[in-house]
Amino acid sequence: MSTSTNLYPHVGEHAHTSEDERTVEDRVDDQDDSRKDVPYGVQHIEATVQTFSRVDYWILFVSIFLVAYARGFDNMSRTPYQAAALSSWGSAAQTSTLGVTRAVVSAATQPVYAKLSDFLGRPFVIMVFTVIYVVGCIVQATSKGFSNYLGGFVLYVLAFAGQQVTFAVLIADTTSTRSRVAFSLVPSLHITINAWVSGTIAQKIMAKSTWRWGFAIGSITVPILTIPLLATLLIGKHRAKRRGLLAGVPRLTTVMRSTSGWKDLFWRSDGIGLVLLAASLALMLIPLTLGGGSKSKWAQAQQIAPLAVGLVIALPAFLLWQWKGARHPIIPFRLLKERHVLCSFAISALSAIAASSQGSYLYYTLLVSFSRSVQSATRIQNIYSFVRTVGGLAVGFAIRKVPFLKPFIMAGGLAFILAYGLLYRYRGGHSDSDIAGLIAAETILGMAGALVYFPAQTALQVVVKHEHVATATALFTACFSVGSAIGSAMTGAIWTSMMPDRLLRGLEAAGVAQPAKLAKEVYGNPIGWINKYPVGTVERVAVEGAYREVQRYICISGLVAGAVMLAFSFGLYNPRLGDKQSLDDEQLDALGMGDRSRQPVHGLKPGDESIKK
Repeated sequence: MSTSTNLYPHVGEHAHTSEDERTVEDRVDDQDDSRKDVPYGVQHIEATVQTFSRVDYWILFVSIFLVAYARGFDNMSRTPYQAAALSSWGSAAQTSTLGVTRAVVSAATQPVYAKLSDFLGRPFVIMVFTVIYVVGCIVQATSKGFSNYLGGFVLYVLAFAGQQVTFAVLIADTTSTRSRVAFSLVPSLHITINAWVSGTIAQKIMAKSTWRWGFAIGSITVPILTIPLLATLLIGKHRAKRRGLLAGVPRLTTVMRSTSGWKDLFWRSDGIGLVLLAASLALMLIPLTLGGGSKSKWAQAQQIAPLAVGLVIALPAFLLWQWKGARHPIIPFRLLKERHVLCSFAISALSAIAASSQGSYLYYTLLVSFSRSVQSATRIQNIYSFVRTVGGLAVGFAIRKVPFLKPFIMAGGLAFILAYGLLYRYRGGHSDSDIAGLIAAETILGMAGALVYFPAQTALQVVVKHEHVATATALFTACFSVGSAIGSAMTGAIWTSMMPDRLLRGLEAAGVAQPAKLAKEVYGNPIGWINKYPVGTVERVAVEGAYREVQRYICISGLVAGAVMLAFSFGLYNPRLGDKQSLDDEQLDALGMGDRSRQPVHGLKPGDESIKK
């Protein structure tokens, strides 16, 4: 037998480890040659799904919803907890640093989770990120300072990234191209409830307890509600094994014991490339959010050095490694030659920039510039997510009737531009029209996200084979994370470089005593400051003016991102969706994205413009 490198361990020297005294190579020989390179996790989920009845599908999607509900409630209610914690440490300005950290960690780990889910199976990865989630919540709840909190936050983000990509892959495993956008909203359906109850519950917890208990809730609810999801997948896997659908596929314990298998996973997930990517993003983006402050830090070595190392060393090293060194690059250059794929990645990143630009400091803006309560500010901040979910469901069902994706994505680009126009107009104020304008802007922004994110993700998934869906999905979500990092970094750079100066100018112009001291106080702890200076006081009016001025520049950056995203949407192909897991070979060939080793079928030539729309 000729051996080939794949995600199965070659352990012929340990032939005694499997059932019926057969080696893994013997069992893999039982399979068709075409299946030998299909990873263990992919073959398991395919066999599991074959055993599913309609009831099993319902249980699967309800289970995904339950886990997502617990995770989503924790995520949507934590804004006031985080704001209170950071304000108590005088670290409110570092909110955007957390946003960049979140995006960098997500971008670097989502491809790894995708490869692990292929290599070790979906259930194993679900168990791993559940444990990490619990530990992260506990560390955050017991933090005594920003550095401690940041450590728990990183663990929390590691788990959150795993949940995000694994759920997206599971849905792609079990749905047709025509139905995928609608089902992709299942992990987000919790928003229809949590967007309204999370603020109320968070306010009651803050009133009767502390932010520490708020962070601890997720460590209890998430693992409990993960049990039905794991049970559904494991029972299906057991049925598949009894029916002989997994004949020739090695056991998980055998895969995990294989040194060659883990080495293969390392090279296929491009561990070196992921480290270089994370280092590049962190070194370039995090310093942008730390510059400025109450006094300029841009002349200091600790501010300049990371930027220089990131731009001059880390980023070129990553690109060179991807080009010359990586066996399986994170960004396959063959894919980047495809217009559709390149535009999909760009749309993912730019839509994230547009969404995160306005979101990083929205909570503080609502408290200070609009004088909203904790409950009201939390609810308004959640409008974007709520509308994106509800609107996404409507878009998903519309796509079932009009099975084309490009028109929806282009409409989303236009909606982003309109939303930022309104955000530019309504940047503060206490009248009903001011808050109504902001709510209208957030609503349109949410609809823009509904029209763009899931359709663009589906547009990428449908042009790849099933065994490549996990990687393609992870790259798409990684681009979204990179975009979020860039958006948070841009906002953080604007906020930290401009806000201290604008606060000082406004307070000096108002003629208040000790303007420098007040500017430093409101910059570091706005929640505590507004309790001392209610609406209508001279000091509050000056600070509100500074907030509106800084928000003007933030809105301009989001508007530009939305416009560029609209331009990229023109570059997408527009194939007709159907009832299969991916496009037919004929459609892929006509788009020029089929298997290059296959001959064109039915007289269609690769790149035939008749199907590209």
